[in-house]
Amino acid sequence: QWLVYICFMGLGLGTLLPWNFFITAESYWQYKFRNTTNATVAPMTVSSNTTTAASAGVTEDLNPASQTELQLLYTPMLVCLSQITNLSCLVVNALFSHKLPVRLRLVSTLIAMMVMFTVTTILVEVNSDTWQLEFFIITMFIIVFLNSSGALFQGGLFGLAGMFPPCYMAAVVTGQALGGVFAAATRIFSLMAGADDITSAFIFFSIAVVVMTVTLGALFYLMRTDLYHDVLSMAEEKKTASRDETQPLNAGSMAAESRRVFCEIWPIGLAVTVVFWITLAVYPAVCVNITSVYSQSTTWASVYFQPVMTFLLFNVGDYVGRLLAGWLLWPRRGSRLVYAMVGARVIFIPLLLMCNHPASDSIIPSLYSSDVAYFFIMLFFALTNGYCGSICMIYGPKMVSNPDDAERAGSLMAAMLGLGLLGGAFSSFGFGLIL
Repeated sequence: QWLVYICFMGLGLGTLLPWNFFITAESYWQYKFRNTTNATVAPMTVSSNTTTAASAGVTEDLNPASQTELQLLYTPMLVCLSQITNLSCLVVNALFSHKLPVRLRLVSTLIAMMVMFTVTTILVEVNSDTWQLEFFIITMFIIVFLNSSGALFQGGLFGLAGMFPPCYMAAVVTGQALGGVFAAATRIFSLMAGADDITSAFIFFSIAVVVMTVTLGALFYLMRTDLYHDVLSMAEEKKTASRDETQPLNAGSMAAESRRVFCEIWPIGLAVTVVFWITLAVYPAVCVNITSVYSQSTTWASVYFQPVMTFLLFNVGDYVGRLLAGWLLWPRRGSRLVYAMVGARVIFIPLLLMCNHPASDSIIPSLYSSDVAYFFIMLFFALTNGYCGSICMIYGPKMVSNPDDAERAGSLMAAMLGLGLLGGAFSSFGFGLIL
């Protein structure tokens, strides 16, 4: 059943594609919302004759003092709208997902994401200099719609994977990590090719449309496999046998069932909340402020440090951690050591805050003024995020006393994950102000 495993991995990759691509194309959004009244600023490029960002003609865009209101507002709005929408839709999915067949939920939300990415790709080539505010509002709408669809798709996928053997849940979370690696690698390759921000963004979003199309094909293939039909048939037979037909399911009864399942899985659900709360509290808000100890006149420090040491390294480490969780599954399910490992990750918050940052007036000293130190801190931060998050998501659906509740438990775990992302997103503003 290795093809089924690959399908689940591909579907997992598609769940976080909106977040990964919109975050990775940061310089494109900064260009779109630049000040167009005082000077004409060309899109940033990296060429063989250019070694600094300043020589690319974007110095004023990189200086916070000269940023426009829309430039300053974009990232906070992206984080808040993404995570508020994500959590809201995951909760709705966890409570009322049984009203719609899983096939309809997955297919419709995936198509919706494809449409929104297509619209975003088209807008890349549209000159929005004279209507930046309207373009900003349209972008925020796209972000809300994309993340709504992505959250409902993610919740449905986790619920579906929860009915399969644990290795398929591991495939989903591994695929999610691959999405980040994919986006970060695409960004680096576009820089190496000397592509400007507009071209890079067009490449990013075009690739997203292609990936969404391939993901839809993988979903249709999965739904035609014997394993898929066997698992869903068994689940439906068990539900039919155990359901009291005289009491039809309504919103109240479904909420009561969700509360009952939540009471069984809340410790591991809280653990996954803490994992991603800690992660998003400092990544990417704090990490993007960490700079190389080498001179900004070098290509490494001014161009490649952040894409490689922050985005690529985190996503690769996260991916490896999720792979390890699928192979190892240690500590055992129900062990207190799982919760101890999750809580211990809080140490990464002060460690990352004390890495090299340019703010001279910060109350946090740069104790780890070394690229090597940042490399190892980021590596273990990412590894533990992937590993701890994955074992929690794998164990969650298996901790219910009734196997029939596995799908609902998977959806609730996805909602708890979303709660952690939202809490971390709001916490990141406080840690960002500290720097």
